[in-house]
Amino acid sequence: MPICGYMTSVCGVLLSLWGIIQLLLMGVLFYIESPAFIDDLPIGEHYDTEEDYLLDVHRGFRANAFNCLIGACLYIVTLVFSTWQFYVNQKTTFQV
Repeated sequence: MPICGYMTSVCGVLLSLWGIIQLLLMGVLFYIESPAFIDDLPIGEHYDTEEDYLLDVHRGFRANAFNCLIGACLYIVTLVFSTWQFYVNQKTTFQV
């Protein structure tokens, strides 16, 4: 049973593949605590000690890495759905 059209399913497959690649890469970079992503951390502006700041930075990196991996998993679900729709639409297109 087709839910979306042929071209929509192709677009969904391509966008899902790109989203998986991007979010997995970002998740790995957050996990290894790449300094390029320091501005994307949910941290405060003032800390009493350096240890508190570093603890909050480490927690922020881990939380963002986890969130990126969750997003990649959601893109995998979208990829499976779009691929299924692609094959359903391909079957109905060639039936005479």
